[in-house]
Amino acid sequence: MTISRRDFVNHTALAGFIVGASPGRTGPTQATEQAGSQPDQVLRQMMVGFQLTQMVYVAVKLNVADQLAAGPKSIGDLAKATAAHEDSLYRLMRTLAGYGVFAEENERRFRLTPAAELLRSGVSGTLRNAIEARGEEWTWRAWGALLESVKTGKTGFDLVYGKNTFDWFAEHPDAARIFDKMQADLTARTSGAVVAAYDFSNARVVVDVGGGSGTLLSAILDRAAAARGVLFDLPHVVKAAAAAMSAKWGNRCELVGGDFFKTVPEGGDVYIVKHILHDWEDARARAIVATCHRAMKPGAALLVVEDLVCGPNVRCDAKLGDLNMLARAGGRNRTEREYRELLGAGPFATRRVLPVTGDLNILEAVRS
Repeated sequence: MTISRRDFVNHTALAGFIVGASPGRTGPTQATEQAGSQPDQVLRQMMVGFQLTQMVYVAVKLNVADQLAAGPKSIGDLAKATAAHEDSLYRLMRTLAGYGVFAEENERRFRLTPAAELLRSGVSGTLRNAIEARGEEWTWRAWGALLESVKTGKTGFDLVYGKNTFDWFAEHPDAARIFDKMQADLTARTSGAVVAAYDFSNARVVVDVGGGSGTLLSAILDRAAAARGVLFDLPHVVKAAAAAMSAKWGNRCELVGGDFFKTVPEGGDVYIVKHILHDWEDARARAIVATCHRAMKPGAALLVVEDLVCGPNVRCDAKLGDLNMLARAGGRNRTEREYRELLGAGPFATRRVLPVTGDLNILEAVRS
């Protein structure tokens, strides 16, 4: 089990993915136009969202897209290859084909479409792992408790399972591996944008706090040839990452296990917390910031890489991700102002905010 404390990063709603809604931010009028000309069409798409999620989830669990990678197949051959009930599989496939995920040909044969390609294993930009995590019971049961969460302020996952996400994952390594694969994909998709947005060339030591498998740190070391890296996370996480990181970077990267509520490695020029602070409510998030502050030398920078909540009456993934935190992990996505206030209590001064991609931004902070 290699779960890290990197958070459940926001994902575009799967219903939006299927029906072709454009990602990013939209106001009320644009959102209505994407769904159709009538307001009721917006609500109709929203109310079937869970059904759409389960449709693509089942296709992923059955490895349908991988079975079609070599070319079209009949529903009979697909059913045999996936150990599925033929007629039931056909009913699923024809429905997905109506949304552009797979295409039906003559005599109940199916082939891949551009959307279905993203359900394959190991292809660039794959959404397979994100979809699998979204369709698992430990996701939808937590969201099923959203009404109680909104009424009480309590985390849905905690209400359903009687413990927080991280403790539960420690007891369920198979679920943790599914989450880990999703996290690795998401980090891989944004790492290039992060290193393009921030200049690491003058950093001698970069400390990635809660750095998981080291995907982001590897991207930084690729770009900053003179830098050394420190990958810091829970002991079992860095143990799992050790072989690959050591093979790639040797003595350019040190792996340290520990608890970021207690201490983080000293001596870095740049400290990164990417999708860490939004895992936690304010008091715990401030504790992480304070731990980093104690470890940092004068002149060092703290980079908070998070999705920033957009303004009123605007749709953005950060708002949906914030509800995911209410349902799943107990933290919250924040506005730029809220992060500035959080860092100011560190005490840090936010020097600048750099856009990365979508809602993702880098807040560069220095010791006050």
